[in-house]
Amino acid sequence: MVVPDPARVLLVDASQLITEGLRVCLQRTQRFRVVGVAHTSSEALRCLRGLFVDLVVTDLAVPGAGALRTVRDVRAQRPSATTVVVSEMDSPEWAKAALDQGAAAYLLKTTPLRELLSVFNEVLAGATHVLDPRLGGQVQLSADLPPHAVLPQLSAREFDVLAEMIKGLDNQTIAHHLFISTDTVKTHVKAILRKLGAKDRAQVVAMVLSGRVPRGA
Repeated sequence: MVVPDPARVLLVDASQLITEGLRVCLQRTQRFRVVGVAHTSSEALRCLRGLFVDLVVTDLAVPGAGALRTVRDVRAQRPSATTVVVSEMDSPEWAKAALDQGAAAYLLKTTPLRELLSVFNEVLAGATHVLDPRLGGQVQLSADLPPHAVLPQLSAREFDVLAEMIKGLDNQTIAHHLFISTDTVKTHVKAILRKLGAKDRAQVVAMVLSGRVPRGA
C-alpha cells in the first residue's frame, strides 16, 4: 500500500505555546509535517514566500497587519494551499469574513484536538466552508459573492479597517490594532464610506453584515 506524503503545514499564532503544542501533536500523527511556524503576519508572509505548504493553520489575532491579512496572503502567495482559521473569536461575522476571504474552515480554540485533526483532513480532501458548531450565532454566507471577491473595490488596508469597524471599535482602537495613526484610520473610513455609498459607519456595517454591498467599480 502506498503511504501518502505528509501534508506540509504552516502554523501562525502569536502564542509560541500554542504553535509548539500543535506542532508536536500534528507531527505525532505522521499525517502532517510542520514546515514553518510564524508569530506575526510578516513572518507568515516570509514563510509563504519561501516554503511549499499544503495547509495553513492561523489565528486571526496575529500581530502585524490586520486580522485577515494572513488569510489573504495565503490566497495570493500559495493559492493551492488550504487555510483553516482557529480563533478565540466566537463571532459569526468574523467567521463569514474569513470564509469569504478564502479560508476553508473556521474553528474555535476550544475545539478538541481530535476534531481539529478531522477538519484538517476534511479540508485537505477538498471540503470548504466548514464551521465550528460551537459558534454563538448563525453565519450567513453570501450567496451572490464568490469567496475570493468580497468588497474588491476596497484596498487591503481599507478592508482591514472595515473588519475592525464591524467589531464596533473606535478610530483610536483601530489605529492601535493596525499599527497606524488615527488620522490614517479616518482617511480609510472616509474612503470606505465613499466607495460603498454609505452615509455613516453604522450604515456601512449594516450593509456589509447583510450582504447588501456594491460589487465594485
